[in-house]
Amino acid sequence: MKLTSRFIKRTLSAVAIIAVGVAIGTAGISPSDAQMSAIAKQRSDAMKQNGGNMKKLGAAVAAGDNAAAAAAAAAINAVASQIPALYPEGSGTGETRAKPEIWQDFADFRAKANALESASAKVVADANAGNLGSDPKAVVGSIGATCAACHKAYRAPKPE
Repeated sequence: MKLTSRFIKRTLSAVAIIAVGVAIGTAGISPSDAQMSAIAKQRSDAMKQNGGNMKKLGAAVAAGDNAAAAAAAAAINAVASQIPALYPEGSGTGETRAKPEIWQDFADFRAKANALESASAKVVADANAGNLGSDPKAVVGSIGATCAACHKAYRAPKPE
């Protein structure tokens, strides 16, 4: 897999976002409203990054570009592995679509994040082995189904 500087910067950015979430989530302090708003924005940005990488993944599969598909899936995987850390207790207030059910059943939320991580890791492995096939809907759908399961349970609709 060819690592571009843009991919590396985005991945490092995602890791920095996650580190802030972990630091706040494990510090044993009560984060301020401003900190919670920052966390909500960081996780929103991470999810938007995943959405963009889903589009890149579909385009790469359609073009038969296994390296680009692997890179897009790896970027999704990097964020997926840290999703639970982006949702520390108390960060469901302010401008966020995160439902309170996340913290009421965090084990299920974590399981759904793990499903995304597993699905994206499988796509990376398949792409690296040249086994993706040529149906972008099937490949993107294998990851997208895990996104949809989590969003259905834990993401509120957009405000009107």
